[in-house]
Amino acid sequence: MSGHVEILERRAGAVDIIVVKGRLDASSSEKAEEQINRVLDAGGRSLLVNLCDLDYISSSGLRVLLAALKRLKKDGGALRIACAQPQILEVFTMAGFHRIFSLSPDEAAALAGFAAGP
Repeated sequence: MSGHVEILERRAGAVDIIVVKGRLDASSSEKAEEQINRVLDAGGRSLLVNLCDLDYISSSGLRVLLAALKRLKKDGGALRIACAQPQILEVFTMAGFHRIFSLSPDEAAALAGFAAGP
């Protein structure tokens, strides 16, 4: 089932939460990027990307997250990632992204991280 992704959006206080479920690959990353950019265009400065139900991420998916992180950093914002599955974490680690992104074990910890500052 290549490219099947479901993206949900909600807010928790000042934090925009984007939940990505399924597969974030070349065919679905454009959809994710559009949604993230919409949130940032609307003035979102604190973005939590929830990957609890993400089964697969490709380099295209990683690029989307990196672009969002760069854009937020430039604007003084922050991006945190909640609960990457072991196989997702492995991809992040291989790409060296575990050193770039704030990774939290769950959404509550990620939200607490925003409260504590960048």
